Amino acid sequence: MAVEPAKTAPFRDQFHRVLGVIRRGKLLILACVLLVVVPTIVFLQQATPRYTASAAVLIEAPDATDSLLDRSDMSRTRLNDLMITTEAEVLGSTPLARRVIDKLRLDQDPEFNARLRKPTAFQRVTSWLNPLTWIPDSWRAGRQDEATMTPKVREELQRARVTATFLGRLSIKPKRRSFVIDLEFTATSREKSALIINTLADLYVFDRLEAGFDETKRVNEWLAQRLESLRGDVALAEAAVETYRAENGLRPVGERQGTVANQQLTELNSRLVLARADLAQKQARLDQVRSLSRGGGVATASDVLQSSLIQQLRQREAEVRSALSEAEKTYGERHPKIIGMRADLGQLQSSIGGEIGKIASSAEGDVEIAAIGVRTLEREIVGLRQEGDVQGGAIVKLRELERQADSSRSLYEAFLGRFKRNAEQEQIQRANARLLSPADIPASPSYPRKIPILLVMMVLGFGLGIGLVFLVEGLDGTVHSTDELEALVGLPPLAVIPIVRGRGGGAVVLARPRAPIAHAFRNLRTALTLNGEETRRRIVMVSSSVPKEGKSFVSLGLALTYARAGERVLLIDADVHRSSLAATIGIDGTRGLAQVLRGEVPLDQVVTRPPGMDLDFLAAGEASAQEELFDAPTLSALLSEPASRYDRIIIDTAPVLAVADARIVAGVADQVIYLVRWGSTQQTAVRNGIKLLRDVRAPLAGVVLSQVDLRRHAVYGYGDYGASYGRYQDYYAE
Repeated sequence: MAVEPAKTAPFRDQFHRVLGVIRRGKLLILACVLLVVVPTIVFLQQATPRYTASAAVLIEAPDATDSLLDRSDMSRTRLNDLMITTEAEVLGSTPLARRVIDKLRLDQDPEFNARLRKPTAFQRVTSWLNPLTWIPDSWRAGRQDEATMTPKVREELQRARVTATFLGRLSIKPKRRSFVIDLEFTATSREKSALIINTLADLYVFDRLEAGFDETKRVNEWLAQRLESLRGDVALAEAAVETYRAENGLRPVGERQGTVANQQLTELNSRLVLARADLAQKQARLDQVRSLSRGGGVATASDVLQSSLIQQLRQREAEVRSALSEAEKTYGERHPKIIGMRADLGQLQSSIGGEIGKIASSAEGDVEIAAIGVRTLEREIVGLRQEGDVQGGAIVKLRELERQADSSRSLYEAFLGRFKRNAEQEQIQRANARLLSPADIPASPSYPRKIPILLVMMVLGFGLGIGLVFLVEGLDGTVHSTDELEALVGLPPLAVIPIVRGRGGGAVVLARPRAPIAHAFRNLRTALTLNGEETRRRIVMVSSSVPKEGKSFVSLGLALTYARAGERVLLIDADVHRSSLAATIGIDGTRGLAQVLRGEVPLDQVVTRPPGMDLDFLAAGEASAQEELFDAPTLSALLSEPASRYDRIIIDTAPVLAVADARIVAGVADQVIYLVRWGSTQQTAVRNGIKLLRDVRAPLAGVVLSQVDLRRHAVYGYGDYGASYGRYQDYYAE
């Protein structure tokens, strides 16, 4: 349970130490805050207010504008971040800015044209204070003497400056994950800022629309020129086809291209097929007749049976046979009628046989004729095929020419159709961007934001003050508290002696025994008593590092404190080089310790009792700077006799770092009090002085922080016990 306070104590001490540093430097912090805030207030009062108007532009996906393709097969172009960023750059481009400047005549506005602007008194003062204005124009890099410029160059230079001022007031920010671009413009007039930003957005939309018109116009002009060229190409290609066809005897047959020989070959092939079929049929008839002839059944051949003449002859034969059969029944074999009828029958049969023979001979002739026709057709086909092989190359070339003509015709028709559509579309264009949110007149100025700026400058001044305070604290090598003093020299702090303004310490100790200074000396006496051995005969030496640290004041106050406690006290001023105790007490100090050490007078003749003080005093006396009066044996012999008569001998010596007297006196002293002036003595001086005393093995009793400003010490919060003098004034009040 006891570990937690041990952990938090260092942090708490450090926190209080930081607060103490800030409290000590509060005036410096306040000065820094005022140094920053006051000019800021003056600037804010003199600054011209500016107003920022905002607008939003929506970028829409543009329609595909390829005039060579069919729009029915195209979709809207898909937007991406690169396109939005590109449009933002277009909005902030110099040509668009100059169009706004020309339309609103901003080059005649003193806000944008510095040459028309009259500087205010505050601007003249700040310009004069700016070191850059002290540099001659001829020394500045890139600054050309305008007197040598042509009027056109000066005009362009001035135009560029106005444009740069305009673009410096313009802010363009594409919104993330959207197709919206935010526009902001800052001007000294709220109406002007809204007018400028709306004009910029309108001109941007109009510029996109105008760009679409120009693009369509350029495409149409190019299409018209291209159509004329394509029309000539089509005419030349078609003429080449017809010329080649005529030269090679090629002509179109239906939808297919072919030569005359090919057509004749097709016809002959058809005739050959028919001739061969006819030959086969006639050969079959001939074979049938021959077969029946060998078997005697030629009369049953189909041609014989189908012959009308033979049918008539057979019908007459049948009639004759019928009549012969009837006549044989009536007449005899030798009857002339029967003989006649048999003669007629024989004649008929002979006629039928003759006809059948004719039919057989006719079949052989028909076969021979058909075979001759087939052979003739075959010879003609072979000849035509040879001629067709020659004309095949011409057909290939013709087809190539026809394909070129078709390609030229198709391209021409595509261009012609697109030209007609573009001619109709030229009257209807979309800007593909619109003003989504026009700018309203701003109600309050955007610059200067007085309260935020003032707060920031106050914080800046406060931070600067704190930094300077800690810097001064770090650079300050003096001692401000008993804790610092103890850590510096490793000796216990005996007391904190407040500073007394006006009369000396002796009067304060005697007249105001309850004052803080009196309590401080009593604390010093108590610390010396508790620190020393149990003896009342003590020789106490008071010294310091450098002069003006209050040695004489502390020596007198300590002596009076011991005397008030009932002790017999001898106060010795051993600073023979710069004595001040005699003047403080109000007695003559021309004769004293210096004369005793030289042996000019005895000790009893120069020891006096100051009026109103219950102690004896030995002044320093007069001595030259080169004179060496002090040595350990002489001092020891000198103090041996008064040490038996006094309870305390207080010796005020010279500073340790100034002369060697203090180190000699320290050799005969029982206790050495080392004074350090609060907020004045450097720590290096304290360390060196203590080191010199330690080298001679001086009996260092402790250190005393002298001339402490109790009020500042208490307010600054150094944290030692000396702060109680300032905090509890009522407790010490009489």
